[in-house]
Amino acid sequence: MKRVPIDAIFVVVVGVGWGLLAPATKAMFAADPAAFDGTSVAVARAAWSLPAFVVMLGATLAFERPRLDARRWIAVVAAGICFGLGISTVFSIAAQHTSVAHIAFLIGTSPVTNSLVAALVFRLPIGLRQRIALALGVAGVALLASAQTGGRSGIVGDALMLVWLAAFAVYAVLLRYVGPRVSSLFTMSVVGVIAMGTVAGLAAVAAPEALRGVPHVLATPAAGGWFFGEIVLGSNVFAQTAYARAVRRLGVSVATIGAQYTALAVGITASIVSHEAWTIVTVFAGLILCGALAVTFVPAPARWVRAPQPS
Repeated sequence: MKRVPIDAIFVVVVGVGWGLLAPATKAMFAADPAAFDGTSVAVARAAWSLPAFVVMLGATLAFERPRLDARRWIAVVAAGICFGLGISTVFSIAAQHTSVAHIAFLIGTSPVTNSLVAALVFRLPIGLRQRIALALGVAGVALLASAQTGGRSGIVGDALMLVWLAAFAVYAVLLRYVGPRVSSLFTMSVVGVIAMGTVAGLAAVAAPEALRGVPHVLATPAAGGWFFGEIVLGSNVFAQTAYARAVRRLGVSVATIGAQYTALAVGITASIVSHEAWTIVTVFAGLILCGALAVTFVPAPARWVRAPQPS
């Protein structure tokens, strides 16, 4: 009974870390527009986070000897690549083009997509409620795109968040497949080293100009606080480690829905505080997406549950 409150705390940590990532990224764009765009923020995040993950991995190996088969090692490596390129980098580029509100609503649909992908991969039944939730999700995303006031750039940002949703669903399934054979700290240490090493290494080899933001993360005190407090530690180290633990103990659906409801609330609050422009269509689209979450995860009334038929 004591485990549930502890797991709930981890879920909230994940939600806060994810919910503040978009406003933190936009704060970096504003701090030094010449040094920071979506790509350079992602590369700076990787370069400054890599040492932290290396230290975490070294400390973990001092107390733990992982015992994983070849397939699960492949899953860990794949999760790292997926996190570095498909989640971290894509998110930063999307944040350059779309609003915090749109990001909040779109990542809020990830419990729906995560549960559907997990059902397909692990061959779980996909019920009527999940299909209705998917239909609502598609309708909400389409309506949200129609409410985009940023022109072509905004549509690109929303489209990139759909790529992020797909990558995040794959990432969650990979973590679930690795399972509880090793600690969440070890899993995320390895994933973090691979993810951040991949992004930083590719930038150094293929796009050295993307490294321009690395020495400018302290452009202003506020930028430094956002970068190290949220982008490096909050969303990378703390949130990802907490998410790995929550997925292992609570499952993909429960861990993701709790974290994303929290992230959604944090993101909407940040959007309002930063005085982003909202339209009635944005509000309506957000309500539809919240409805998709409710259809998926709110328990159905007992009278709706069909009694088993005698064989």
